[in-house]
Amino acid sequence: MQIRFLGGASKIGSLGMVLMDGDRKMLFDYGLTPTDPPEYPLPIPSNVSAAFLTHAHLDHLGMAPVIPRGGTEVYATETTKRVSEIMLEDALKVARLEGYPSQYSPKDLRRLLTRMHGMGAHSTFKVNGAEIELTPAGHIPGATMYLYRGSRDVLFTGDVQAIPSHLVGPSRVLPCDVLVMESTYAGKEHPDRAETERDLLRAVEDVLEAGGRVVIPAFAMGRSQEILMILAGHGFDIWVDGMARAVNDSYLKFQQGLRDPRAFRAALDEVNIVEGMRDRYHAAHESDVVVTPSGMLEGGPALYYLGSVARDPKSAVFLTGYQVEGSNGRSLVETGTLTVGGVKLRPSCQVRKFDFSSHAGHSELVAMAREAKPRKIVLMHGDHRNVLKEALEREFEVLTPETSETIEV
Repeated sequence: MQIRFLGGASKIGSLGMVLMDGDRKMLFDYGLTPTDPPEYPLPIPSNVSAAFLTHAHLDHLGMAPVIPRGGTEVYATETTKRVSEIMLEDALKVARLEGYPSQYSPKDLRRLLTRMHGMGAHSTFKVNGAEIELTPAGHIPGATMYLYRGSRDVLFTGDVQAIPSHLVGPSRVLPCDVLVMESTYAGKEHPDRAETERDLLRAVEDVLEAGGRVVIPAFAMGRSQEILMILAGHGFDIWVDGMARAVNDSYLKFQQGLRDPRAFRAALDEVNIVEGMRDRYHAAHESDVVVTPSGMLEGGPALYYLGSVARDPKSAVFLTGYQVEGSNGRSLVETGTLTVGGVKLRPSCQVRKFDFSSHAGHSELVAMAREAKPRKIVLMHGDHRNVLKEALEREFEVLTPETSETIEV
């Protein structure tokens, strides 16, 4: 059995992995990196038997519309299938607005949606003679790990979260021979989640008491909804804009993967929805808190709202998610600057980052490996894999392949 990464082996983004087992070729995830300009994975090899998408973030499915060009069937949870259309249509729109060459067409997207099989969260099924079992990954609603049972049992994690959040429950690891595991937070631990939530709420209250407003750029899928649930019940005038609105509606209509659908609905009942430019102006200048994509300040309404508070030292921008190297969010945190329309800006508003990661931390990844009891571990999707490798290789054989490299497992 062999594994080859088309992207995302030693860095976060553009993840894609081909598993070759006899005459079978299986593709796991096929994403892009939403930087400026975007980065893409290597082309898909011929004769791929099936493709499996772990969840609907662009770094895992952003290039999925090209998969069915070769007649390949695509599998995902029903939740991921429903929200992937939202994400991929927006990616087409962003490419058009930013002047990037589109990697797929609306026709490709329509073909993907007709060839994508929506599966239950705990499904087990067969593809080309191999058994595939889904098990929850945590992370966001609909996120799944795939256990491939062939000549070896291979568990592909995608992105995984070990602890429950307001939005989703924790991951559930299955025993395997080979564990292909993300390593986003290798060498890093997350602070106590409850304390981080209290810190955010106190920070919002401090800004409002000083007469400022808070802009929270957040990923449209998963992070925006988690932040809205944290802010609910505290009397804030909250507005939500951008693609998060459509994702909210989708999660409400199709509640598979939500930890507590009633609590989610109750939180959204407190939120004001930006429906047009009049609402957007009101949210930017008169609200308490705006939650809006893009989470890395690479586009979307977040840049508009940032402009409304950029010159106000009483107001704040609170980042709540991972900031990819080269993104505006990463630059703002590290240098206090970001680039919009080719112009470098230095906002005078407060900038603060809160760790609401939906990825497992270092010790949680180690615990996950021990629970899975694999013979081999393949680390992927991380900038600091060797730190995790050092912690794991006392107990396991650990491989850290590079993109395009083929390894035996």
